[in-house]
Amino acid sequence: MIERGEIWTLDDEKKYVVASIVEIEQKVYVYLVKKDDYNKYVIGEFDGEGINEIEDPELLETLLVRFNEDLKTNLPNILAEYL
Repeated sequence: MIERGEIWTLDDEKKYVVASIVEIEQKVYVYLVKKDDYNKYVIGEFDGEGINEIEDPELLETLLVRFNEDLKTNLPNILAEYL
């Protein structure tokens, strides 16, 4: 399982921190923030082994709303501890 605060190295060889996790219809989606530049991010689906970036505009819109709700509470702690 994936958890907030974990650091993942993606295909671009850059490190990202898991800032938010939401589950929709038994799928786990993650919002990752680049470790050395938190203005850069990746939104993806965690498949149990890796993270597949999401490109579907409708799904991204839904996820952004859900991540926003989650991040209001958790992002300050993530930034302070991991970035």
